[in-house]
Amino acid sequence: MKLILVRHGETDANKNGIVQGKDDNKLNETGIIQAKNAGKELKEKYKIDMVFCSPIVRCVETLNNILEEYPIEGSIFMSKLIEERDFGEYSGTESKTIDWNKVDQDNKINKELGVESIKSLQKRSWLFLEDLKLEDENSTILVVSHHGPIRMMINKLTGQNVDKIIVNNGQIMEFDFDTELKF
Repeated sequence: MKLILVRHGETDANKNGIVQGKDDNKLNETGIIQAKNAGKELKEKYKIDMVFCSPIVRCVETLNNILEEYPIEGSIFMSKLIEERDFGEYSGTESKTIDWNKVDQDNKINKELGVESIKSLQKRSWLFLEDLKLEDENSTILVVSHHGPIRMMINKLTGQNVDKIIVNNGQIMEFDFDTELKF
């Protein structure tokens, strides 16, 4: 299976270093251009059979802009499994002011603040990949998602350390996904 991962286009929150999590932020002008460019590139390189998209607004807008450039005929599904991590009370905060080592701890305080654990993000991202194994192994699947879930999927597909994976807004990544891969 060919797996194409695309991170949503830029939002003002991305541009300003603000943590978004599950907040519904719209694409800015740059993000719209990134999404349209992704659509043009996808149209040139792939025949996409199926699409999965996070239901969070910035991903839906990214997909809609991709579809303006490349009207994909395959089925399109929304999946909560590939939503961004919920940062709870930290959403809307400047990223540089946050002690990420503390936020990434799975503890009572973070749970009370509504922070989804890294383990939970990893589990649902990997479950999404597991579910993809049910699709035709000869298909090309487009996934429009967020930095967090995409990093977790890349980690599972390549073994690369999650902390070393950087995914830019509008970036397209292609993987040959072995549906026989054991999780």
